[in-house]
Amino acid sequence: MKTAFRLSIISVVLLSLFSFKYGEGDWVSYSEKKKAKFSVQFPEKPKADKKGNSWFISATLDEPLTNFYVSVNFEESNYTEQTFRDKVKLNIGVIEDIFSTKVTDIKEMQFNGGLCMEYRYEMYGLKSLVRAFYKDNKLFELTCNPIVGDVPEMQKEKFFNSFHYLP
Repeated sequence: MKTAFRLSIISVVLLSLFSFKYGEGDWVSYSEKKKAKFSVQFPEKPKADKKGNSWFISATLDEPLTNFYVSVNFEESNYTEQTFRDKVKLNIGVIEDIFSTKVTDIKEMQFNGGLCMEYRYEMYGLKSLVRAFYKDNKLFELTCNPIVGDVPEMQKEKFFNSFHYLP
């Protein structure tokens, strides 16, 4: 399980570094209606890697240069609030161990009608803001990854507020 999470973190870093697009455009809606059942807005048409039990859907905003992604994990688990907290803490421990960084600003909040854990970390000079939450035994993570500077507040809110579960 740690290996899969490590690979997902490395994939995120690589996507952040190599998924640049130049030119401004309107934000676009992305919907996944069959398996993950959610909709969200991205700053451009996202790239989706939907292999196996871990999906990554990402897009990059040109100005300020920021990568946004949704990670969905379908691993078999019957989440309760406590097992969800334990899973996020395990993932945070992996991030801290592998990338020799410190996860900060960990807080619990409500997001889309359920428990959400938000946290920040920095690795390889990139700052990340993550919101992790679960529904129907699917673990979701929404991440804002500015390539330079801090997480852009307006775009972060637009991304997070656009996320909705679908029936």
